[in-house]
Amino acid sequence: MRDLSATLLAAQKKASAIPYVKVEATNRVAGVVRYDWNRLYSGAEDDYYHALTMPGDGSLIRVRATPPGDARKLYRQRVASPGPASDFSQWTYTSQLNVAAVACASLGAEVSIFWTDGVNRKIQRLKSTDYGASWGSPEVIDYSPTTSIGGLAAAYKANGDLAIFFADQATLYVKKNIGGQWQPHSAWDKSTGDLSGVAAVYEDDWNLLITGRDSSGNYKLWSLIYGDGGDVAAGSWSALKELASAPSGGEFEYRQPFLDKPDVYRTFFVEKFSGSQTYNRPFWSHTVPGAAFIDNLWREPVPFNLSLEYGLAIAHYGDYGWLSCPAGVWRARLTVAVPGSDRRCAGAAAGSGGSIRQTGRGAAQRCRAVHLAGAGRTVRS
Repeated sequence: MRDLSATLLAAQKKASAIPYVKVEATNRVAGVVRYDWNRLYSGAEDDYYHALTMPGDGSLIRVRATPPGDARKLYRQRVASPGPASDFSQWTYTSQLNVAAVACASLGAEVSIFWTDGVNRKIQRLKSTDYGASWGSPEVIDYSPTTSIGGLAAAYKANGDLAIFFADQATLYVKKNIGGQWQPHSAWDKSTGDLSGVAAVYEDDWNLLITGRDSSGNYKLWSLIYGDGGDVAAGSWSALKELASAPSGGEFEYRQPFLDKPDVYRTFFVEKFSGSQTYNRPFWSHTVPGAAFIDNLWREPVPFNLSLEYGLAIAHYGDYGWLSCPAGVWRARLTVAVPGSDRRCAGAAAGSGGSIRQTGRGAAQRCRAVHLAGAGRTVRS
């Protein structure tokens, strides 16, 4: 038996007969806001290659390709002030066919759409200088070595320089636009199996996520940096660092990564399962607070309740983060308040499965338990 402290003895003698434990619940995991995604659009578009960006006016630019049965046509969309009442069903056909991969990026008023031609190997660009309201003519900027393209990504630097990354079989290439002039593409210095996806965000360096197989045939999700003088010397490649792995000959693989940095680095990628009851499931993860991209410190990936083969693109502007696929658009607030922090609750929230039970005078109010799934196993390096 333990004796009560003087503080508790004094509390016993107070007039109030309703002791309580004050609980403040906030939607964070390991200090990072857990986004509460709200679906704003459910359409009938086919699931295929797609991309998303948000230029400096907050408009939503979406790009998609149709499947091979519809000639892999390229469509674009601009929603000027996206919100719950917006129409996300209107697309503009660009008169471009045979799209093997697609990417888009923006900086201020400039928006670029890139795609590779799966027949004649052309890498092309559409450019807008007015936030995607109008577009120039398609420009051929290069040719890929083969038509076996495994992914395409693009990211602007703050000074207007631009880099695109494309995976051709087992080789990742980078092509930069410096001062408005395209440079010859160059290959990385890694040895892997075939690649299946690439995503890029610029912050001091070009920070990348890559999916594909290693030289032994194992399936991987890696982080990688193409240096610009931040953590990696300009023009150099960092080591590949593993985020997820599945053995060769198994039933899992990883594909279609997307990457953004509203606060910490956040990613969506697809886990493909080919065993009994096959599925293609998006997973999300983020880096831990204070970690640099080169540290490769990521939260354990969490499944998103959706079946998609080509993943979810992620972008942000202002107070909101956005997700997109051809047939869907989601939105989430980037910050979270502490609602009802003065509510009186009692109970235990031990571990990740704890509950909070309300007692006392606030019984008409509701207290929410916050599920901290995975909070104790947040990193992999």
